[in-house]
Order: sequence, then C-alpha cells, then structure tokens
Amino acid sequence: MDALKDIVKEVLASVLPITFIVLVIHFTISPLNSSMLYAFLLGSFLVIIGLIIFLLGIDQGLEPIGHGVGNTLTCSKSFAAIITICLVIGFFISYAEPDLHILARQVDSVTSGQFGHIIMVVVVSIGIGVMMTLGMLRILRGVRLKYVFAAAYGLIFVLSIFSSFDFIAIAFDASGATTGAVTVPFMLALAGGISAMKADGQSSETDSFGLVGIAS
Repeated sequence: MDALKDIVKEVLASVLPITFIVLVIHFTISPLNSSMLYAFLLGSFLVIIGLIIFLLGIDQGLEPIGHGVGNTLTCSKSFAAIITICLVIGFFISYAEPDLHILARQVDSVTSGQFGHIIMVVVVSIGIGVMMTLGMLRILRGVRLKYVFAAAYGLIFVLSIFSSFDFIAIAFDASGATTGAVTVPFMLALAGGISAMKADGQSSETDSFGLVGIAS
C-alpha cells in the first residue's frame, strides 16, 4: 500500500504541474476551444491513471523479475546462456519501449516511409540486446567502465565521419528513446541481480551501475 501511495504522489507531482501551466495559458494568453480543452483534461486524467498502473506493475513485477533473472544467470556460470538470454531480453524490452515506437513513427512519417517504423524498432532493439550483453559480461569479468565507454564512443565517432547528418541525428535520438520507463528499471534490476552474486562486495555494488549508459 505504501508503494502505491508513493507512486500516486510521483505521478501527480509530474502531471499536475503541466496541466496547471496549460490551464493558465488557456485562461490568459491562448484560449483553447471547448472540445480541445475537454480532450486535454480527459487526456490528463487518463495519463495519471495509466501511469499509476504502469509504474505499479514495474515496481511489483518487472523489477523483481529482473533481479531474479540476474541472480539465476550468475548462478548458471554459463557464458553461452548469459549471452543468449541477455540478447533476447535486451531485444524484447527495447521492442516494448513506448518511447522508441513514438520516435520510429515520427521518423517513418518524416522520411515518407523510406525508413520504416518496424525496421527502426527492430534494428535499435538488436543494438540494445548486443550492448546489454556486453554490459553484463563487463560486470562478470570486472572490466573497468571507462574502458568500455572509451571504446564505444570511439567507435561512434569513427562511424559518424562516414554517416549523413540526418542519420547521426536519428541515431542519437534513438539512443535516448531506448532509456524509457520499461528498459531502465529492468536493466537496473538485472545488473543489480548479477552484481549481488559476485564475491567482492564493494566492487559488486559499483558494478551494478553503468549498464543503462552502455546500452544506450
């Protein structure tokens, strides 16, 4: 019950200020017609209800599952299993990310279908699966995070030289769209589950961070 109260407070603190600002603008600077105002108020109410249910599901279901999967993968001591499962999980949690679908539809619309919605979601999801797997292997192998970031960003900058400006902009927007309400909690829980099973306590606590940055 306490978790539900905290989630309700968080959602109200996020949505109500925006609603208030729009209403102030409506009554002062730029009035909306009645139908648009009613649609906005109804939409705000539905957003509040939807976010409460969504975040409660993540808190009660997604995070415990991620932590449990991380523990199980570490206990298996099979790198083949870890690589396979992380690839699959990374792909599907990214594919389920609403922010990525919104961006992909926008890109599809702007490019007149030349870069399709589904193609973009699938390609980005594959990339998330690969990078999440590398992040998990980094935790298990104890590789310093700065080396992983240096190699990843070095590769990004090299590829940027040979890419078009439009594609670079889309690529960086896609990396931000993948770190949404579905992927981030699950990645953090998964990394925490794997790190908790490592023998060196202090190192394992710090290793649980950085996975979201690597994946995105």
